[in-house]
Amino acid sequence: MHAKRGWQFSLLGCFAFSSVLVLVAQAGSTPREDHAWKLYRNPQWGYCVSYPARWSKGDAFEGAGLYVKTGVTKRSYPTGEMDVTALPNTLEASVQPASTFGDDVRLHLEGLKKFEREEQVELVEQRPMTLFGLSALFAKERYYDPRERAKWAQEVVFAQRENVLYRMELVCRDDQLVRFEPVFTRLISTFQADCAAQH
Repeated sequence: MHAKRGWQFSLLGCFAFSSVLVLVAQAGSTPREDHAWKLYRNPQWGYCVSYPARWSKGDAFEGAGLYVKTGVTKRSYPTGEMDVTALPNTLEASVQPASTFGDDVRLHLEGLKKFEREEQVELVEQRPMTLFGLSALFAKERYYDPRERAKWAQEVVFAQRENVLYRMELVCRDDQLVRFEPVFTRLISTFQADCAAQH
């Protein structure tokens, strides 16, 4: 569906943030495809996260993560996708001055425009947060996909732990956000940066 290429460029500045994470799932009936969840452990980076077991799953980012996707039903055209990955943080503070929130989000938006060729990209929300003690950044965007002639929504959480940057992302049809946002909230709530140490 929407394979994210070039996201590495948007991650370089995403660190040194703190706030309080508030995760509130939206009320409503839960589709059958979202009921059962399964734990994913990444052998390369040691993190783990749970994902909807009935969604289509695949490896992503050369073994550094996974993606899952589904539609209104499991067999329908995908209208929502989530991915999780980790990569080394190669940005040295002694070389690059500390960036601001605006700089981080601007880099991400520019990467979306350049590598995904999306139009009318709009930053809806941005905020610093903490993710289980990790400094993190949340960004929410909307854009128009001319290939599908539809608006899409994107929510991204970036988190830093020592020299590792974690990225969790939701991309879905904008008119399906009410369905997929609670699922993404649950996925984030299951994330553990050091899974081996807790199992």
